[in-house]
Amino acid sequence: MKPARSNLDWQVLKEGLARAAQEASPTSPESARALLDERARALASVPPAPPGAAEALPVVTFALGDERYAVESRFLREIVRVADITPVPGAPDSFTGVTNVRGEILALVDLRKLFRLSVKGLTDLSRILVLGVERAEFGLLADSVHEVTTLRKADLLALPGTLSGIGLDYLLGVTADAVIAIDGEALLADPRLFVGSTAGQVSRKLEVP
Repeated sequence: MKPARSNLDWQVLKEGLARAAQEASPTSPESARALLDERARALASVPPAPPGAAEALPVVTFALGDERYAVESRFLREIVRVADITPVPGAPDSFTGVTNVRGEILALVDLRKLFRLSVKGLTDLSRILVLGVERAEFGLLADSVHEVTTLRKADLLALPGTLSGIGLDYLLGVTADAVIAIDGEALLADPRLFVGSTAGQVSRKLEVP
């Protein structure tokens, strides 16, 4: 993208600064011109101020059904391919089962069921988004993973009234181009989605209704 052209007349600006420099000090015209050129280069190289850290949301975007979602990258430990999934008898519908990620048993949550979306079968594009802060806590099933980008909290819009289900508790808002932002902190803080393992046995602390 080409930088926007400035409306400033640099020649007029330089001449004005040169006159001010000559009035303020007895420096030679050559020295004044060099100083002005240096100032002009410095002004032209000032980058635009980045959004505040509190406003910026670095995210990873992914697909669930026909909709696009995003989760903050600070809660994402890794993205892995879907391997064997072992169902757990008696588990809630949104709890797909468990899988082995490099020797660690990881519980899998299917957000499509929490958000009442149509559920498609797994494909070669399906991925597991492993969430956690200090360690892997659980995985989210995604139909595909798109890109790493940055959203702004100020740009998030209110969620449409057509959305329903327990999944609403985990949503921050939606962008103008229909990317739904998920609150990763809320996901990790909800005990209903917590699954631990003790002595090789997977136990669910609280079940998702």
